[in-house]
Amino acid sequence: MKTGPIITAVIAVAAMGGVVAAFVNNASPYVTIAQAKQSSDDHLHLSGDIIKGSVRNNLVTHTLLFDVKDAEGQVVTVEHKGEVPGNINEATRVVAIGGMKGTNFESSKLLVKCPSKYEAKKGEAKA
Repeated sequence: MKTGPIITAVIAVAAMGGVVAAFVNNASPYVTIAQAKQSSDDHLHLSGDIIKGSVRNNLVTHTLLFDVKDAEGQVVTVEHKGEVPGNINEATRVVAIGGMKGTNFESSKLLVKCPSKYEAKKGEAKA
């Protein structure tokens, strides 16, 4: 009996199992503010609207703070330490990746969405 194909199949199954396990361990859910407050996880995706005028950058502590309102209408302050996106002041929506620390959502990564110059403004017809 040839063992080559059997060994190859076992290695392939083990590799696929490793890929699935890595994907499951690194997947993080999108949550509301209420769900984030009840979770101890620090890899949550919190999506919401940046409240206009709430962005403040503390140059001493290298911390970016801003308020986010989720789809349920709840508001939380996001505290981000790390690289600040250059377009944060024009951003309208954000996905903050992190977890709750006290009353703030502490973010390790930010994904910002800015209004597009290609989108029609309110009241204008799309071409």
